[in-house]
Amino acid sequence: MADEITLTIPRDPEFRRVASYVVGGLAARLNLTIESLEDIQLALDALLARVEGPVGEITLRMIVHEDA
Repeated sequence: MADEITLTIPRDPEFRRVASYVVGGLAARLNLTIESLEDIQLALDALLARVEGPVGEITLRMIVHEDA
């Protein structure tokens, strides 16, 4: 069975930091290395950079599988 985290934040760039904190907390819970966390943070930043405009919401869904 997989754990799932769904986070919905405003598109306003100021709220992107919240997504970064959630990813960091998840990495800590999973005992990931700092290198793995940095890779995930870079991927998150790249995804969020593709979001256009300050209006609306962004929903991130993270799924952690037991064997991954």
